[in-house]
Formats: sequence, structure tokens, C-alpha cells
Amino acid sequence: MKRRNGLFWLLLLHALFYCLTACTDYEAAPRAADTGQSPLAARIAGQEIRLEKIDNALQLALYDLAEMQYGLRVGRIYELADKNNHKKAVEILLPVPVPPRIDLSSKSRLFRGNPKAPITISVFCSFQSPHCKSIQPVLRRLAERYRGWTRQAHLDFPLKFHKEGVQAAHAARCAAEQGGYWKYHDALYVQTPRLDGKLYLALAQRLQLDGARFQHCIKDADIRSKVLKDRKMAMDLGLKNVPVVLINGLYLKGSRTFEQYAYWVDRELHSMGVSTGEKYVWRDSNGINDRDLPFTTLPLALVGVSESSAEENSKGLIEVEQTRAQYFTLGQQLLPNVSLLRLHRRFAVIDHHGSLEKLPLKGEMATDIPLTDSHQQSEAARQRIEQPLGPGTGRLIEPSGVLTLGQAWLRKQLAQRELLEAKFTEAALAVEGHHLLRLEGIADSEFFNGLGLQENDVLLRVNDSWVHSGQNTLWEALTSGQIIDVTFMRKGLPYRLQYVVEELGYFEGDPDQGRD
Repeated sequence: MKRRNGLFWLLLLHALFYCLTACTDYEAAPRAADTGQSPLAARIAGQEIRLEKIDNALQLALYDLAEMQYGLRVGRIYELADKNNHKKAVEILLPVPVPPRIDLSSKSRLFRGNPKAPITISVFCSFQSPHCKSIQPVLRRLAERYRGWTRQAHLDFPLKFHKEGVQAAHAARCAAEQGGYWKYHDALYVQTPRLDGKLYLALAQRLQLDGARFQHCIKDADIRSKVLKDRKMAMDLGLKNVPVVLINGLYLKGSRTFEQYAYWVDRELHSMGVSTGEKYVWRDSNGINDRDLPFTTLPLALVGVSESSAEENSKGLIEVEQTRAQYFTLGQQLLPNVSLLRLHRRFAVIDHHGSLEKLPLKGEMATDIPLTDSHQQSEAARQRIEQPLGPGTGRLIEPSGVLTLGQAWLRKQLAQRELLEAKFTEAALAVEGHHLLRLEGIADSEFFNGLGLQENDVLLRVNDSWVHSGQNTLWEALTSGQIIDVTFMRKGLPYRLQYVVEELGYFEGDPDQGRD
């Protein structure tokens, strides 16, 4: 009996094997490995549809799903680790899903940063989007961390429910016609989402743009069509919301942290053979914009510049530590870990321990409202500003925006200082034995609106000083020639803005005058 049962099972297994290899319809369809084609996904009216064709049309959505899946898995890993009190001993071995790469033309784009940078950070955004506003500090931090390695481009994607989105983008392009695109770009995001028709001309005037030319441009249908062309491109790519950031084309949707963007910048640099933290070497000065570098605080004075058609023969007449001025050539050491890197007609660029700083021609800053075009405080000043209670204490927030203030505009506003001071009233909160100051009656104030301040904002600090009924250092700061950090409370939340005072004629004669 047992022998007959064993024979039965042997025959059954043989039949099943035969059916799997010969009795099914699957064998009729060639396998992808045999043909080199992607798997067959479907037939529509007899026409074969391959999986590759389906996935190509859905690559962005499929990546979003893959990223969501990765996030869920990592979250579950940390839940397990936390449950067993091993959260600090987690090592994630899951491969990070690689974003699809979208090819974009860089033709006619206005870049912030090194125009010859190997990495382009393209940002699809709407000026009316609070989410786009929120990533501006992150983008500025990326530009600083990867100085020389990256350049940023803004692509207009005003969503249809952003009533001022198209007009704001149009206005920014009109500012670009006069060389003020990035300053106007930053100013718009400080005002977001409070955008309206009156604002656009006011911002142009604060930046000392030609008002008549700006207003004429605002009516130009061709400029508007360029904004709509960008939006159509975004929609054709399958984008639906903002922000979307492309790092050399790598697609990253939604607001991200600095670390998430930096991860992909580092990956791109590594693929080029660049090590993490490696400094960018400026190989030539053609097209380099050195005007946004911070002024040096070192004991140096540029007395004169001797230019030569051969750059290596150019010399700077420099006083070092108040000694008699002598000529220095490019690459020559000025102080320990400080060397002369580049020369321009009105300033020099020095390499200070790996950081680039600007040394202005002596006498160029002697104006009634001194100049600055730096977006960076010194490390010591930054620490005092961000940690007002001392080292090791809680840090204040990063600046949410940087505003450029035209010197002529500022001088005109400060002529009414007594009227402006009257807008400050005492708030309930106190510090250093004095009441903090709140702004009242500024809804129609060109000055306070130009600073990005609103009704009932409570000022906390200007640079590293508290603002209260006993002292208000805002006025002195605006005429100090230094970058100005202002921290304030709005509806119970802290905000921080930076102001840069600039005289537009400072680079008079420069062929790129006024260009960003």
C-alpha cells in the first residue's frame, strides 16, 4: 500500500512540473531577460505596453512613493530601537532611493553664485508661497557652505490659487531688466504672503530702480508670457506644488532641511571627485562676482591698485598693521594665513584662512552713510547676536530674509527720524529694567514697510543690543556701515531680518554695474 501511495505522489509532482513548464500560457510571452526589453505590462487593443513606458511617465510620482516607503521603514527602525533603548546605536543600511534627474536648459537664466559652478540648484517656486519663503534661509546657507561649487536659479511656478503670484514674478523680472533681480527676489519673500499691486513699485523705489522704466515694464505682455512659460514647463514636467528643488536635475519635492539638500550636493560633488569640505579654487576672475563678500576686519589698508593686462603682474599697494604701504602681487602673503587673491579697481579679495574677504580701496567708504554689501556677520558678532544670553545658551533663529536698502532711499527716510521714532510705543514685556518697544500706526509707513515690519511687531534686538525704552540702536545701526540684524516678535513668534545698506553707484564704471 505504501509503495502505491509513493508512486501516486511521484506522478502528481511530475504532472505539476509539466503543467508549469508546458501547460500554461505564460510561456507564450517571451521574458524580458530573453529579449532585452522591459516586462510587458498590458495590451491595449492588441498593442503591447511595456513597463518602462508606464514608469517613464510616472517617474516623479513613483519616486515620491519610494521616498515615502523609505521614510516609513526608517521610522519603524527607530521605533524598534527606541522600544529597546538602543536609539543611539542605530545604523541604517537601507539604500536611499535616488531621485530621477530632470534636464533643464540654463539658457537665459539669472544665477546667484558662481556662474561657472559645476552644481546648479534650480528652484521652482511662487513668490506668494509661504513654503517657498520658508526655504530661503536654507538656500542661503547652501550658497554659503558650498561657495563656488553651486549656483542658484529661480524658476517661476505661481500656482493658480496664488492671486498675486504671476504679477510678483513679473515684477521680479522687471527688476532684472535693471540688474536688481536677486535683491528684488529677496525683498518679495520678506513680504510674502502680503503681496499687492502697491508693493511692487515701492520695492523698486527702495532699491533705487528707475520707477518710470519699471512701471512701463510691468505692463509688458512679453515679460508676463515668460512667467507663464516657466509655469507651463513646470506643469508639463508633472509638478503640482511648490517648492521643488532640482540639484543638478535631481528632483526633490517640498520643503527640506539643510541636511537633506546638502546630502545630494555632496553626492554630486563626490561623483566629480570632490571631497567633503574641499574649498573651491577660483581659476580666473572672469565673470566672478566678488561684491557680496564680507569686508575684512584685519589690520590692512588698500592704498592703491596697479592693474596690468597680465593678471599675474597686477599689484596692490597695501598697508599691513599700519606700517608703510608696499606693493604685493597675487598669491603673496600679507599676514600669517592671509594672502592676496584677486585685485579689482576699487577693492582687493584676500584669502583669510580659507575664507574670502574684501579689502576696499582706502577712502571708498568715507560717506555720511557708510556702505556694506556683506550678507555675513563676523563669527564673534554672529555668536553675540544668536546667543544673547552667552555661549552655550539657546540660539536665536536664522534670518528669514535679507533686504537691500538703497542709500539715497534710506537717507530720505531718516530725514523724518522724529516722526518715525513716534511710531514706537512701550510694550508690556520688559528687559534690563525697561519696556520693549512695539510699532503702532505704521500701516502706511514707507519706511517700516520697507524694512519688512508690520503693525504691532515688538522689537527685541538690533545686532547684539536689546531694544527697549532706555535705548533704541536701530538708527545708529542703519548708518553704521555694517550689516544689520533685527530680531522681533510677531504674533507671539520670533523673526529675524538682515539689512544691507548699499550705494548703487559704488561700482561705477564696472561693465557689470548693477548686475547681480
